[in-house]
Amino acid sequence: MRLTLRVARYDPGADVDIRMQKYLVEWERQETVLDVLFKAWQQDPTLAFRRSCRSGICGSCAMFIQDGPRLACQTLVGDLAGDGGELTLRPLPGFRPLKDLVVDLDPFFDALKQVIPWVLTVPGHDGRVAPEDSRRIEGPATCILCGICDAGIDSGGNVRPAALVKNVRLAVDPRDALGAQRMKVTGLTEEGLQTFRQLLARICPKGIELPAVALE
Repeated sequence: MRLTLRVARYDPGADVDIRMQKYLVEWERQETVLDVLFKAWQQDPTLAFRRSCRSGICGSCAMFIQDGPRLACQTLVGDLAGDGGELTLRPLPGFRPLKDLVVDLDPFFDALKQVIPWVLTVPGHDGRVAPEDSRRIEGPATCILCGICDAGIDSGGNVRPAALVKNVRLAVDPRDALGAQRMKVTGLTEEGLQTFRQLLARICPKGIELPAVALE
């Protein structure tokens, strides 16, 4: 089967703005967007994009695919296009493009610092976590920091979406000295947090469902 791949191209040394370039590639059922992107790269090795694990774990291949931000390695071509169809790839919105599909992630990781992204251990805690607490932590702990939530939704508060997920993960951790006090920095209401929870569950490639947490 054939596919027209429309890919955003941008060279900061030569381009004023993003331009689109077409690649005609052959694809088979069960191939992912990352698979066909590799085929375009074989035609044109100047094409720049990020990838690493190809298993939906590292988050490197996050990009805007067709109509929304997704992971290229776990998005099937057949779910978005048919034989003779067209697929459009752009860099993640809300991020500064560096080259083609590669964006500047430094501000994204810097935003995590706003929530102190590590456990501040309760003095004397033995480190053991009860099964029920472990289950509450598990959802937000599966975040792979791909940036898709930052690109696709608004947290509605004072911190960016991925930082909010990290904050909730720590707020429900019984080993953390701050606990629910961490939620003060978010500026969210109960309604705002519930809205964010629903939006996140729809867009997150890991399907993260945030546990309930008190807003102090």
